[in-house]
Amino acid sequence: MSNVLLQEEVDSLLSGIGEGTVETETDILKSGEELQLYDFSTKAGNSHRQLPALGIINERFISFINASLSSATGTTIDVNVTDVDSVKYDEFCRSLPFPTSLNIFKMEPLKGLALLVLEGALVFGLVNTFFGGNCGVQVKLEGRSFTRIEAKIIERVVSIVLEDFQKSWLDVYNVKMKYARTEVDPQFARIAKPDDVVIATKFNVDIGNFSGVMTICVPCNTLEPIKKILRKSFQSETPEVDQTWRRHMKERIKQQFVNLSCTLGMAKVTGRELLGLKIGDVIMLDQKINDAIPICVGDILKFKGHSGALNNQKAIRIENRVNVE
Repeated sequence: MSNVLLQEEVDSLLSGIGEGTVETETDILKSGEELQLYDFSTKAGNSHRQLPALGIINERFISFINASLSSATGTTIDVNVTDVDSVKYDEFCRSLPFPTSLNIFKMEPLKGLALLVLEGALVFGLVNTFFGGNCGVQVKLEGRSFTRIEAKIIERVVSIVLEDFQKSWLDVYNVKMKYARTEVDPQFARIAKPDDVVIATKFNVDIGNFSGVMTICVPCNTLEPIKKILRKSFQSETPEVDQTWRRHMKERIKQQFVNLSCTLGMAKVTGRELLGLKIGDVIMLDQKINDAIPICVGDILKFKGHSGALNNQKAIRIENRVNVE
C-alpha cells in the first residue's frame, strides 16, 4: 500500500499541475517539427506487393485474354493492367460506379469467393462490338440496368475471362474458376467482410477508340493458404511450340538451295613449278584412290564418301556422316 497516494498528496499534485509548478509531458510539436500521419490502411496497401507471383499471373492473363476477346468479337482488343491495390472491401465497393456487373466466382479448392467486375461502359461497348456496332457511340448509363440480351453477352464474356484466368494460374497453383452468380448491387455481392482486405487488379480494355474497365477482386483471406507459393518468383512459362508453323518452316527449309562440294585431293606446287606446267603434265594429289572423300555443305564438313559413276556421270557415294561439335 506504500505506492498509493494519500488524498492530501493527490490534492497537492493536482494543485501543482494547475499552477504550473509541476512539469508534465505534452504532445505539442516543437518548432520546425512536422506532424507524421499514420495510415491505418498501411497493412492493406502492402499485401499485393508481398506476392510477386501475382504479377506473373497478370502477365499471362493479359496475353490469354487479348487473344480470346479479339477472336470472340472479331476485332482487335487490347487489355492492360492499370492498377493493383490492396484495400478494404467496403472501400472497394464504394468506388464502383452504377450500373456495374458484379460476377461472383469460386477459386476451388481455395475457400471463399472472388469477384469479376465489368463496369457498365465496358458492358455496353462489348455488346456493340459483338453486334458489329460502333464502340465510340456514347451510351447513357444513369438510371438503367442491363437487358436480357446484355446479360447474355455478359455471361459469354465472363466465361471467356474466367477460363483465361484459370489458365494463367496453372504454373503457380492449380485452381478451378467456377462461376457462381451475377449481381448489380454491391450489397448483394458480399464476398468479404467490410473491413477485410482484398486485392483489386484493374484492367483497361481498349476496343478501337473506346476503353472500359474490368476488375478482378480477390480477398486476402482466400489466398492465405497459398501465400508461401505466391511469395515466390516464377519464371515465365515456356511457350508451346506451334506445330503448324514448325511444319511450314521445315518445308521452306527443304526448298532452299545449298552448296555441296567434294574435295578429291590437294597438291602444293612452287611458283616455278606452276609457271612450268604444260598440257599433258600430271599433278600428284595428296589423297589415294581408296581414301574417303570429304563432302562439305558450305564450309562445314558433313559427310565422307567414295568416288564412282552413275548414269555415265561422275558421282560420290556417301559412306558416313561427320558429326561436328
